[in-house]
Amino acid sequence: MSGREGHLAAGRKSARLARSVSARAWPLTLVIAAGLGLLLYVSTTSLPYLIASPAGDAHLGALNDCLARQLDGATRLGWAVAPDASRAAVFGPRVVAVCGEDGSHSRLEIPGATALAFDGERRLWAAAGGHLLRERDGALLPVGDITPPEWLSGHADGVVALDATGQLVSVAPDGKVLGQAQVPGPGGRLSIGPGGVLAAVEWGGGVIVYDARTLELVRAEAPCPVEFLWWLDTADQVLLACGAPASPDAPGPGSLRFDVRTGARESVPARTRAPARRLSGRALYVQGCDGFPCTASPP
Repeated sequence: MSGREGHLAAGRKSARLARSVSARAWPLTLVIAAGLGLLLYVSTTSLPYLIASPAGDAHLGALNDCLARQLDGATRLGWAVAPDASRAAVFGPRVVAVCGEDGSHSRLEIPGATALAFDGERRLWAAAGGHLLRERDGALLPVGDITPPEWLSGHADGVVALDATGQLVSVAPDGKVLGQAQVPGPGGRLSIGPGGVLAAVEWGGGVIVYDARTLELVRAEAPCPVEFLWWLDTADQVLLACGAPASPDAPGPGSLRFDVRTGARESVPARTRAPARRLSGRALYVQGCDGFPCTASPP
């Protein structure tokens, strides 16, 4: 309304009409807004899932479809992929599901599993119920007598286990201890490089590298405040994501290509890189995807 006195009667009529139209329009506007909001929500939440659907993954889709059928809706707590991506496993609170690209599959009742790994021979290992277990004759059976690990990573001749105190142990398939080492403190993150030759523990903003089989120390260094490590295709090369420096003289946030044997380093262009692990037997990076393993982009 203009509010002019000379058109007061017409103005009142127009005002009533406007109020009537407005009263009818608001509910319609709210419905449209709600519909658009729902469409936006579905698009932004469902589309990424469809793009990264476990069963639709280019390399691991068939394995994930098999694992989903074996789990039959059970909660998914963790996963592992064989070095050549020919087998995969997922564990829940009481069950471990295993599938192979040859069509083999099994569902094992293993309560209390906390970690899985495949060794260089594609045998499955598990930490469960205070024991280290190894796959044998279609079952997971106890191996040796070690402290229950929090992390498991397979190497060429067995696995490396890292427990909550920072104790590292390399174990052969027969249960023999191949090597031991002590990380300076708890909270480390373990991974194995190409060929299962070297093991790295990201700890305290640095990197500690060992011979994966013997756990002989190779290098311990903090070339930057390390936030994440990706193994590259060369067995002694890693890419480091660097956080904010602890001192003005330290390297700033970014990424470094780092040689874990010589200590040589090189800055690489900054870009967004998703945390992922490289398989030790194949140039393929894997990350979690709705509780299953999915292919990730190389760093």
